[in-house]
Amino acid sequence: MALTTYHHGITATETSNITPIIKSVSMSTIALVSTSIDADDAKYPLDTPVLLTGITTDDVTKAGAKDTLLSQCLQTIKSIQNTSVVVLRLSEPVDIATVDTLLSSQSRLGVTPKILIAPEIDTPDMTRKLVEIAKKRRAFVYASPRAEDGTLITVKEDIAAYRDTFAARELMLIEGEWGVPAGKVTRRLWASKPYPTLVEKKMLISPQLSR
Repeated sequence: MALTTYHHGITATETSNITPIIKSVSMSTIALVSTSIDADDAKYPLDTPVLLTGITTDDVTKAGAKDTLLSQCLQTIKSIQNTSVVVLRLSEPVDIATVDTLLSSQSRLGVTPKILIAPEIDTPDMTRKLVEIAKKRRAFVYASPRAEDGTLITVKEDIAAYRDTFAARELMLIEGEWGVPAGKVTRRLWASKPYPTLVEKKMLISPQLSR
């Protein structure tokens, strides 16, 4: 073999005859499953995904009174990162089947949420449903460890046992209520009000989720 025919290394060939196609996928759109008994029905129709391309003061106001779950969730997200949010307002917090409507977000709204959350109503059934959707849409779920009745699990060993009931890489469990001293709060979701309220929680929401 002549030495002139031997090549060791990398050969790069450039061409200017084609236009490279780059497909950009947003990883920051959040799907928020929540409740509100006095939200504006025109803005947030029940059991129907609604796209917010950035959260405005009007969006928060129409979500209901300041102590309602949806309103506080939107305010919390906005304080961390004002990103696009697909809001699914449930008529009942236990209406798990309705959450499947998030699967139609792309056809309805032109976006596919990649971060799925249901603060304060993330019961085991709700979390399992969100994980099911995440698997189908290559998304990710953030949830708290809760008992079937919605009580927050705070004992370390119980949290570990709860975690072991899931075998999903699409799920991250968050221990405790963020923003509360020691991060520990134990209460039932629907003990005192028709719908739960959100303790100021700094949810682990990243504007850029990479997988």
